[in-house]
Amino acid sequence: MSLSQLHKLRQVALDGNFKEIEGFFNSSAQLQQMHIRIDLSMPTQPMVFIDEVAEMHRGGVGTEAVNGAVIAMLVDLAIGLLGVNHYAEGMTATSNLNINYVKPLVADKVIVRTEQTEVIGKRIFGIARVMNEKEEVCAYATGSLAKGISV
Repeated sequence: MSLSQLHKLRQVALDGNFKEIEGFFNSSAQLQQMHIRIDLSMPTQPMVFIDEVAEMHRGGVGTEAVNGAVIAMLVDLAIGLLGVNHYAEGMTATSNLNINYVKPLVADKVIVRTEQTEVIGKRIFGIARVMNEKEEVCAYATGSLAKGISV
């Protein structure tokens, strides 16, 4: 993402147009190639989806499970989206991510629900729950973002 795109995205967030931010992410090459979409209808609780798990998402040790690297990507994105509400103070970036794989994510659809748990100084803390289509938690992650980054 270019610097001018970052500044535009920040201004859109400041204007409270989360639907436009959602569209920006959902139309990005990265998310489209991985068949991932985000939902910012509740900006304080962003969601990330893979509506149809494909072969490229799978690869857990000899199983049909979603690969751990894909799960890591999803939770990094989901935790990172918590920063959108803090763009008035500058940009944000993931500073820590801790993933716990609870059970194999054998699913046709992946749902990631995220919530901000705390803000301390220049850090935003959150939790992301990675679920199958039955909303069974298969992995969860805690993480933090640095905020107030000037670009």
